Amino acid sequence: MLTIFTAINSYISSMIDNDDMSPVSLSLEAMMAIFTKLKKEELPRNSIVVKPNQTCEHIYFIEKGAARIFYYKDEKDVTDGFRGEETLLLSIISFIRQKPDKRGIELLDDCILWKLSYKDLEELSATYPDIQYLYRMIMSSVLIMTQNRIDRMLFQTAEERYDDFVKSHPRAAELLNLGMIASFLGITQETLSRIRSKK
Repeated sequence: MLTIFTAINSYISSMIDNDDMSPVSLSLEAMMAIFTKLKKEELPRNSIVVKPNQTCEHIYFIEKGAARIFYYKDEKDVTDGFRGEETLLLSIISFIRQKPDKRGIELLDDCILWKLSYKDLEELSATYPDIQYLYRMIMSSVLIMTQNRIDRMLFQTAEERYDDFVKSHPRAAELLNLGMIASFLGITQETLSRIRSKK
């Protein structure tokens, strides 16, 4: 369990990239409280954890495996996010509002997940200030990650976006097909093929 908290802390720190941020240090009491609510799931590749237009009721931590966030537009499958091992996974808008959203979550690999429900996280945050801080840091890291993706779309070339994606997600080419990668980068498959042919 301590390994999971260490990995979450490391993930948050890397996303926020702020030397002034205090590390998330949970009391033993708070860790035990989370432990009683966390649930472990082992699911096979291609499992749909959250269906599009369904409420995302849990935040997940990927211990092993990989997943993508996706939606359908004009009957086309669009990849909106990719998560690997030791990262957090959720459909952010649906989770925060506790309402259905067009985004779903699909597992790209056999996965070991740890999940915590929205209801339990809210109750734990109200009881333990250190969990409330952890919750705030998690939401901050997800917000920054989303803004970084928007910035890449606005300010980087397609080739720069592809290079960053490959560096950040070394297993992506193994787990995502060409169409998924192209849709995530906001380019056509033809453009992606041209970029890859130069490498």
